[in-house]
Amino acid sequence: MSGEFLPPKKEPASATSLRSGDPVTVLAVADPADAELRHVLSHSRWMLLEVSNIAEAVSRLEKSAEVVIICQPVLSDGTWKQLLDCTSYFLPPPPLLVASLHADDDLWMEVLNSGGYNVISKPFDLHELVRLVSLAWLDRLEKARRTIRASAG
Repeated sequence: MSGEFLPPKKEPASATSLRSGDPVTVLAVADPADAELRHVLSHSRWMLLEVSNIAEAVSRLEKSAEVVIICQPVLSDGTWKQLLDCTSYFLPPPPLLVASLHADDDLWMEVLNSGGYNVISKPFDLHELVRLVSLAWLDRLEKARRTIRASAG
């Protein structure tokens, strides 16, 4: 469970095509797959991608890091913190939300202080899930725009 993860095999591309009208892509990292999240998101136009561990998440992010990540606190090959460390190699890093049955102030502070986006309580409240993922996506869009402007200037 304390596997060490290396940066992506190739230099990840910076976001270039994100627009606020694009559908949100959520990368769920959970084992077993999060049926509750699948059910909630099946009623939206958002795209849900599911993987079961950090290694699969990094592999998926190498194809496109233009996602909002929702992960459980502990995975078969590590923790949310290790996944967060792996995302720092992407420009800009995708926002990471930790979904937990035991969401409390301590977890919330740890996630925010570590650079994660937020914590969401399980079972999911539909409105809170939509709100947090939407805000994370908009934050991702703004960071992508800043990255593009910085590389062009």
